[in-house]
Amino acid sequence: MVATLDVQGLSVSTGAGQALLKELSFKIAPGDRVGIVGASGSGKSLTAGALCGLLRPPLRVSSGTVNLGAQCLTAMTPRQWRKIRGRRIFQIFQSPGSALTPARRVGIQLDEAARVTGVHPLEAVPAALASVLLDPAVCRQFPYQLSGGMKQRVLIAMALILQPDILIADEPTTGLDVLTEAEVLKALSAMVEKTGASLLFISHDLRAVRTVADRILVMQNGEIVHDSPTGDLAHATHPAAQSLANAAQSLETVC
Repeated sequence: MVATLDVQGLSVSTGAGQALLKELSFKIAPGDRVGIVGASGSGKSLTAGALCGLLRPPLRVSSGTVNLGAQCLTAMTPRQWRKIRGRRIFQIFQSPGSALTPARRVGIQLDEAARVTGVHPLEAVPAALASVLLDPAVCRQFPYQLSGGMKQRVLIAMALILQPDILIADEPTTGLDVLTEAEVLKALSAMVEKTGASLLFISHDLRAVRTVADRILVMQNGEIVHDSPTGDLAHATHPAAQSLANAAQSLETVC
């Protein structure tokens, strides 16, 4: 079976040649749910940017390959990226407002996503909103009128409409209260179940990762230092993975 995402030896460097990501290698199969965790500055969000072709100069991919199915992403031009970003690989950001056009009503933006995929907006948009537990009335609102959690769910609804091969969620629950976080995680699970998409969930919150991911990658200083089923993290041998597991267990005990 061809992997949905195949990352081999991916390194990202600055213009001065300093390596920020170092030889990352991992595969994500169709329908897999994979989490990436690590301390702040470990390279999690930089990994998401590299996978989605969103690195800004002077940062650049200095070695390695990223394949989406049979398509090599690291060899793509900006024009080629625009054709697949959103359709085949969809990213949800920590700040959802940056991914929505502030001066356009939510419904118009969801309608455009439906037309891209050739489905009728009057059918696709209400169904997608219902899947993420949003009232159709949000279509009449502008993004600034929605809470952070609602904007995240609007983006997940957009992904439901576009049905990408892989959804990359980069810290999508940061700053949300516990109840709103649960709604966003439930919406993510609904999206991947309905579409069969693969999920790469990036977070510093191990508890959230455990909710949605079956497999976990631990990063430290731009490297992947641990890769296992999520439930096996407690038995990790690398110090960084052990520290994360111990800290999470300590917090759960206090709660």
